[in-house]
Amino acid sequence: MRIGRGMPRRRDPRRRFRNRLLVGMVGVALLPLVTFAVLAVFELDTVAKSTANATESAILQRQQAIADTALDSRATSLDRTMSAINVDVQDGLTGALNKALTATQPAAPPPPAPGTYSAPSLHVTPDPKFAGATAAPQVAQEVTLVLKNNPSINAVWFEDQKTGAIRVYPGVNGPGELVQNGYDPSHPELRSGQRVLASSEGGVAAANQPNQWIQPGAPGPSAGGPFWTDPYPLIEDAQIGVSAWYQATQSIQVGVDVSVTKLVQPAVGSASSTVDPLIVSASGVVVYASPQSATDFPGAVTGSLLTVKQPRFMSALGRMEDTGAMPQTPVTASLDKVSTDVFTAPVYSGHWIILNPVPLSALEPNLSALTLGVNDSVHRLFPVTVLPVLILLVGLAFIATTLLSRRMYLPVQALTDHAVLEERTRLAREIHDTLAQQLTGIVLELEAADTLLNRGSERRAQSSVEKARELARGALQEARRSVWNLRPAPLSASGLVAAISHEVEAWEERTGIPARFRARAVPAHPPLSPTAEVALLRIGQEALSNAARHGKPEHVDVELRAHAQELVLSVHDDGVGFDPSASAPREDCFGLDGMAERARNAGGTLTVVSAPGNGTTVTTRLPFTEVVAQAVSA
Repeated sequence: MRIGRGMPRRRDPRRRFRNRLLVGMVGVALLPLVTFAVLAVFELDTVAKSTANATESAILQRQQAIADTALDSRATSLDRTMSAINVDVQDGLTGALNKALTATQPAAPPPPAPGTYSAPSLHVTPDPKFAGATAAPQVAQEVTLVLKNNPSINAVWFEDQKTGAIRVYPGVNGPGELVQNGYDPSHPELRSGQRVLASSEGGVAAANQPNQWIQPGAPGPSAGGPFWTDPYPLIEDAQIGVSAWYQATQSIQVGVDVSVTKLVQPAVGSASSTVDPLIVSASGVVVYASPQSATDFPGAVTGSLLTVKQPRFMSALGRMEDTGAMPQTPVTASLDKVSTDVFTAPVYSGHWIILNPVPLSALEPNLSALTLGVNDSVHRLFPVTVLPVLILLVGLAFIATTLLSRRMYLPVQALTDHAVLEERTRLAREIHDTLAQQLTGIVLELEAADTLLNRGSERRAQSSVEKARELARGALQEARRSVWNLRPAPLSASGLVAAISHEVEAWEERTGIPARFRARAVPAHPPLSPTAEVALLRIGQEALSNAARHGKPEHVDVELRAHAQELVLSVHDDGVGFDPSASAPREDCFGLDGMAERARNAGGTLTVVSAPGNGTTVTTRLPFTEVVAQAVSA
């Protein structure tokens, strides 16, 4: 027996046989398992794709239903407002006029009431009964009530088609102004030379056609009116508007002139940001166009005939104008080379159609993300499906081996996936915050050099090339440091305060926007961890970059101060600002989410205060790692 070096220990043959047997059993079991797994993967992928497509279709239909419901509610609101005006014209004004006509005896016309203009001013001989009735106290009182209850009504008028006499409430400055604005007493049926009254609602005769423009489940408007005209220059002020009128007697018409903007906007204009309506009449004339709808329908101007180079869309619109029957699904069209769903809703009181164009991309879900989510959910069924096969193939021994491997593999895999995700996020954030910005600066300097060379300014072009070279060197250095996960070069060279100051100066020189940096009560060496220092520098860089790209400021203030055992970095610009609650981050950058994540990872907080037109302030607070005494403001 030798002492010093131990004899090699021989393995137990039984254990070796057991191990080999277990390996053989696992190998035999894996062959059908792999075959089953391949077939299962193909089948699950098919199920996932079909499920994703069905889900996408269901989401699209729901989004369309929401948009359609929103438009219907706006159309109903506008319909109620117009119905109230119809009642005022037909029952209120016409009723008061008929009572006055019955009570008025033929006599010399009284002098015009304050705020009115009567027929004699237009050099016609008015019917005394008309003149007296339209100036009667009960009529004037009803007119006052109608104008008070309907802010959208500009004027009330009574017209005698036999004589051409007209009385307008409120009055105009003189008879010549009515004529100048388009009223001809010798042709009272015309307005600015147009037969706007006779062509109301696609032609007054169209209202008498059976089953045309009848609201389902409601009695609908009277076949005899009131009727709503297409937009035209109104006679009291020559501004574009519409009229609702009613044939009170065989020769007398009663009407109101209405401002389209005041009528439409309370009902549909400001009710929801998802509704950008275009309203057309039954004759295809544009009644109202919101800014967005005017972009989708170029040339859609109030009072003009709507024309779109989409035969299918125009055909569907023509059917709606003729019958008032809206399609069950939105009308598809390609507006400005964008696939768009055009939602429609009827306004029965005036035979108008509200169109709301919505790009299809705004309704469809993100198919790639949806498919990924469905695949993830469906593939989670894989172990449940495979487990019974494993039990049948390998028995109790293989089950124990499988459970052990799963216990070891899944946590490691989860940790690995998490680590890979964290590292990818870190690298993406580093590239976004450093290399992307520096490469952008290089491109801008080189483009400036090219422009200066074309202008003959070789010395200034050389300066831009030198700046680009310096940026390229800095980018290369940052890339090397990012690979080795070291601190940024400015922090290593001069410390946090000097690094932020240098970054502000470089940003000001690069963008041409005045910027000021102040450090208040900041210790010479702030007690922050290296991670916190890097986070604070990167947040400052991103805030400055966002101010230059989106804020359009005239001045930027950067302040670093120590307060209540924490270091506070504030970046304020006087730019255009935005609504933080309504803004969604773009997919190609980290933006505010990346800044907030950096602050959280460093143990601090980030707040953004902004409003449209009031600039933006980004404030980051990071706690000190140890208690420090307050320094004197620098």
